[in-house]
Amino acid sequence: MKIVVVTATYNEKDNIGKLITLVEEEVFPKIKHYDMCLLVADDNSPDGTADIVRGFMQKYSNLDINSGPKKGLGAAYMRTMSHAIEHMGADIVMSVWTPIYNMTLMQSLNFSKK
Repeated sequence: MKIVVVTATYNEKDNIGKLITLVEEEVFPKIKHYDMCLLVADDNSPDGTADIVRGFMQKYSNLDINSGPKKGLGAAYMRTMSHAIEHMGADIVMSVWTPIYNMTLMQSLNFSKK
């Protein structure tokens, strides 16, 4: 089962690398039995956020980016969640910003695998 975790960014060049590293090296390795992916929504940030993500994509094959015009947070999430389903084959799509819900869901999924 493929789970895609989505985060939206705009002018986050100083923070996106820390988030990617945390998710890829500390969070995802603890989640067993699932194909975990991180998908970054970036609305063409002028500060180079997308370039930083693309640099990390060389290291993490389960990292992707979806760029589009700046139309607000809701539009970015809708566009990127559609990308996760249609182009990445996601079975589950969730936001990185709902950690309590995500952990409860992941625990439930892990219990169901036993």
